[in-house]
Amino acid sequence: MMGNDSNRERLKEIIRQEIVPELEALTGSLTEECIEYITLHSRFKQVTKNQYIQSYGSYEDGHLNYLYRGIAHSFYYDHETDKTFVTRLWKKDEIIFDVNSFVKSEDRLESIRMLEDGELIAINYYHLKALLSKFPELYALFPYLHIDREKHNNYYQHLLKLTAEERVSLFLQHNPTLINRINKDAIALYLGISRCRFSTALHKQKNA
Repeated sequence: MMGNDSNRERLKEIIRQEIVPELEALTGSLTEECIEYITLHSRFKQVTKNQYIQSYGSYEDGHLNYLYRGIAHSFYYDHETDKTFVTRLWKKDEIIFDVNSFVKSEDRLESIRMLEDGELIAINYYHLKALLSKFPELYALFPYLHIDREKHNNYYQHLLKLTAEERVSLFLQHNPTLINRINKDAIALYLGISRCRFSTALHKQKNA
């Protein structure tokens, strides 16, 4: 019971001191009622390496996740090619949310799994729906999430057009600390190259 109380107090502190200021920069000033609603219906979770944050499936089972600590990735399995495709790496302070699925009531196609131990704050589909209905000013967050998604998609499509060596070089430029924190297989999958090609390209980078 003491642990739950401690987590609840920590959640309140994080939301008020760290998350609300970021939200208000996008949505404008939030009322005390809105802040209390967000706190009441959010859950603070300790997550471990390889744990699924959520699996593909119905939009109603989706969550909005704020990754407070750790690294995760989104991926899907393609039955035709019998391959797994990693579509994004998620890092601290990023919001993991499928806007299209939420808005259009479409099934989610990707699963999300932790690549190291971490912490996240989650709010489920129905509580998020009620929150937006009660406080529609929070819809101002959605264009930000759309822009972030498009920026990453453009970056990723550019990445996949490069050679293996260029992909590794660009990845290291944007993520200089991740190479020593997460599984190299996960990075190779994200870069769309084999583990062997990744290792060779990484070795060339280190010896350049």
